[in-house]
Amino acid sequence: MSNNNNNINNIIYYFLIGNIKNKKEIGTFVDNSDSKNNINDFNEIVNKSKEILNLNNLLTISNKKNKIELNNHNIYYTITNNETFYLAAVRKNSLYCKKENLIFELMEDIEHQGIKKLVDKNGDLTNVGRQNLKFSIEKYHESNKKKLENLSKKNNKKNNFFNKNNNNINNNNDNNNIIINNETNTNLSILSDDSQENKISIVNNSINEIANEMKSNVKNMINNVNEMNILDNKSDTIKNLSNEFHNHSFNLKRRIQFNNVKFKYFIIILLVVLILLILIFIYLIK
Repeated sequence: MSNNNNNINNIIYYFLIGNIKNKKEIGTFVDNSDSKNNINDFNEIVNKSKEILNLNNLLTISNKKNKIELNNHNIYYTITNNETFYLAAVRKNSLYCKKENLIFELMEDIEHQGIKKLVDKNGDLTNVGRQNLKFSIEKYHESNKKKLENLSKKNNKKNNFFNKNNNNINNNNDNNNIIINNETNTNLSILSDDSQENKISIVNNSINEIANEMKSNVKNMINNVNEMNILDNKSDTIKNLSNEFHNHSFNLKRRIQFNNVKFKYFIIILLVVLILLILIFIYLIK
C-alpha cells in the first residue's frame, strides 16, 4: 500500500459524541477522503452507533475501552465520568487498528477540550463546535502521523524480510546441503544486521518521540504562562472596574440621600408657610 493510501486510511472515518442521559447524539464528524468507504459502510456504522448509544446498560462500561468489528470497519467506544459517550469508526486496514490506544487518547483529548459544551439550545453542536471537532481530529492525526508512518515502515520491513526469506528458501531447495548451510549462515548474518538496524531505529524513534513530547510540553507551558498573564491582566481590569463601580454607586447613593433630605425639608418649610398664611388669613378676617 502506498504512503498516500496510508495517510488517507489512517484518518478517523466516523466520530460521534453522545449524551447518555437522553440517548441523544450531540455531534458527529465524517471523513469522506477514502473512496473505499461507501454508503453501505456508512449506514452500517451509523446504525450500529445508534444501537450502542441506546443500550440500557451503557453506564456500566464507564471508562472502559470497547471494540466491535464490522465488515470493513472497527468501532471503538467509551464513556467518561461526565456520562458523555464517545465513538470512533476506523477502516480495518488503518494503522490505528494496530495502535488502538491512540483512538482512546483522541477521545480523552476531545473530552478535555470541552467540545461537548459548544452546543445550541437543542443540545446539538454548533458550527463552531463541529469545526473544533473536525480540527481536533485532523490535528491529532497530524501529530500521530510519524508514529503511524514508523509503524507502517516496521510492518513493511517485516513483510519484506519474511518474503525475502521465503524466496531464499524456495530458491535453495534445489541446491546441495553445503550450499544450503552456507545460505543459512548468510541469512543468519543478514537477520543479525537487520536486528541491529531495527534496534537502532527503535532507539532513534524513541528519542525523537521523547524530544517531540518535550517540545510540546515546553510549548504548552509557555502557552499556559501567557494565558495566566492574560488572566491576571483581565482580573486586575475587572478589579479596577469593580472599585470604580463601587465608588460611583456610593456617590450616587449619597446624592440620592441628599436629594431626599432636601425634599423633606422643602415639604416641611412649605407646610409651615401654608400654616402661617392660613393664620394670617384668619386673623385678617376677624
